[in-house]
Amino acid sequence: MNEQESKFKTTFTLKQHTPLIHFQSDQSGATLRATELKPKLDRFLLEHVEGIPFKTNAKGHRSLDYKVKIVYKGKVIKDFPKPYVKRGDEGYIAPYFSDGTSIETDKTESIELSFISFNQDILDAIEKYIALFFTFENFGTRQSKGFGSFHLEKTSKKEFEELLLKSDNAVFQLTKNASSGKDSLKIVDEFYKHLKMGQRTPYDKSLLFQYMCTKSIGWEKKFLKNKFPEIIHGTHQPIACKEPEDKEFKYIRAVLGLAEHNEYRPGGGKKQIKIESVERDEKDSSKAKYQRFKSPITFKIFNGSIYLIYNKSYEEILNKEFYFKLNGKKEELFTPKTFDMYGFLKFVETKVSYLKELK
Repeated sequence: MNEQESKFKTTFTLKQHTPLIHFQSDQSGATLRATELKPKLDRFLLEHVEGIPFKTNAKGHRSLDYKVKIVYKGKVIKDFPKPYVKRGDEGYIAPYFSDGTSIETDKTESIELSFISFNQDILDAIEKYIALFFTFENFGTRQSKGFGSFHLEKTSKKEFEELLLKSDNAVFQLTKNASSGKDSLKIVDEFYKHLKMGQRTPYDKSLLFQYMCTKSIGWEKKFLKNKFPEIIHGTHQPIACKEPEDKEFKYIRAVLGLAEHNEYRPGGGKKQIKIESVERDEKDSSKAKYQRFKSPITFKIFNGSIYLIYNKSYEEILNKEFYFKLNGKKEELFTPKTFDMYGFLKFVETKVSYLKELK
């Protein structure tokens, strides 16, 4: 590249901290993709850089005038990290995906990332904000659970934590020791299940359930078992935090992410309660407005260290009414009117010894 061409280009070297799940196992080096990176970076820069020049397409979507080039350095490592991927008859499959699509995760030794633009203001903005951008974004599937974590190669842990603390919300660290990136993902999986669903060994109720009990709010599981007794299995009865007259039931798990159904396995069988918001989509009245809702919590993994960040997107789903459907029967339940994510995580901090607020 000659000197004139280099004036319109800025280049960075990335380090990949965790594998990236993708559905392109037939393509060599199908890891970080410009088609995912550029829209995310566009939104980030438009939010953080006042007056940055942008283009608007026919649908009203804004974008910035630059191109992205990604060059993979070194060997691409194929990996299938548990607990998200298991061995099946036809290869490795992801049990979290209902279609059983075959997947792979790729991890590269390093990546050269180049941005080309004739607009110097855009290149300057990228130079200024690229490290902050990679601090708060993951890529690929299951990204909220720590997959697809990248950062600038020469960033130190101290620098990374300083960038994390620029968040509008508090940041927490999982201080449990991890011997590898794969081990970090396992720790994240176990911790998040404890947050939302509870854990079996040692047995402990969902931390979200326990927190809402302190607010005299009962979670939906007991409500659903009362309304749909066919989902009950064994003699175990759902635990109530207070007497029924002292509390109201709410659909509380929705604040940590909304799924299309809840699954139960009574008597070795399988029952799925379908979940659908009562509120309709403004553009299509036949569809529920809230069919799925991404968890507001994201885990960032940096050289084996695990951090928890969150946004306040959960506020959008507060005080919303949902249908729960099974065998032609339908029941309705609201999400909580209020929820304090910081208060919840500080409560978790008192219950989980390896969770600490980063300061």
